[in-house]
Amino acid sequence: MVLTFFHMADIHLDQPFSSLGLVEGFPAKRREEIFHEFMRVLETAREEQPAFLFIAGDLYEHGYTNIKRISKINEAFSKLKGNILLISGNHDPESKNSFYSHFPWSENVHVLGRNKPNVIFEKEKVCVYGIGYDTGGGQAKILETIRTDRKYKNVLLLHGDVDLSLSTYNAVSSDMLKDIGFDYVALGHNHRMYIKDNIFNPGSLCALSFKEEGAHGYFKGDLSTGEVEFVNSKSRKYIDLKMDYEKLADFESMYPDKRNIYRIKVTGTKSDNKPLAIPEGYDYVQLTDARTAKKEKKAQEITRGIKGRFTDIMTSKMENIPSEEIKIYEDALKLGLQALSDEDLDLE
Repeated sequence: MVLTFFHMADIHLDQPFSSLGLVEGFPAKRREEIFHEFMRVLETAREEQPAFLFIAGDLYEHGYTNIKRISKINEAFSKLKGNILLISGNHDPESKNSFYSHFPWSENVHVLGRNKPNVIFEKEKVCVYGIGYDTGGGQAKILETIRTDRKYKNVLLLHGDVDLSLSTYNAVSSDMLKDIGFDYVALGHNHRMYIKDNIFNPGSLCALSFKEEGAHGYFKGDLSTGEVEFVNSKSRKYIDLKMDYEKLADFESMYPDKRNIYRIKVTGTKSDNKPLAIPEGYDYVQLTDARTAKKEKKAQEITRGIKGRFTDIMTSKMENIPSEEIKIYEDALKLGLQALSDEDLDLE
């Protein structure tokens, strides 16, 4: 039997994106982009009809998503012929007022958690376990009680970290997961794509910050064959750059994709106090001026300051000395200014 699946995680619907407030209206625009990309993947699932859709936590932002958004998602879920398996994450924890707890999900949606730790699909001979993130954490201890049945293909949805001993987010070891006997581990939480043996973490569906360069998307595969492939999302990317001021004029030819989100640290030498010009036509460009002033200019300013101070002192002294000594002070002033200007001194 063909046991195809899609595996996503960390969509973070309705994340505030307050850090993108530099461009008016862009945070709201970014939120809608991610929602539409998620819905696009669901439309692909409707067309390809995988047997299972796994979402391994952080589907939405608990403090920002409303019931209208969840209703639209559920409507899309209801149009899929396969089964949808959901677990909570640390951004959408299984709390009393969670949508996972009280929303009337479609019949093909299975929320795995404290009240429903696993579900068996007898027709497909698949058993799916779910360990999400409950308020307080520590749900990974449930693994110690799991005994898999080899009559089934055993899948684990886990929102947590693997082989990160310092993590407090459902940290487990890959050796433990292997010993328990899972055929596929659908991981979520870390926003970078990760594969180790039969442990797959797709990372966030779309890049969510400048820390998340690299591939973003979802996995699709077949539990019966073990074949898995990564599918890139079509959302815009975050590009973090360090660029010399002299090359800034060539930015458009070097980075022609104006949809991406750019942060540029401009280096080099500053010759004037004019503000940096943001490249035109781009949706989002954040510039940081890290140029330094010319060292020669600083040295000249310091030298001029010393020479001026020296001239003031010598002129003041000449106002209070006998006329026959003025020539000595005038010569001293001349020689001093020559010395401060790195000129050769004429001492004859």
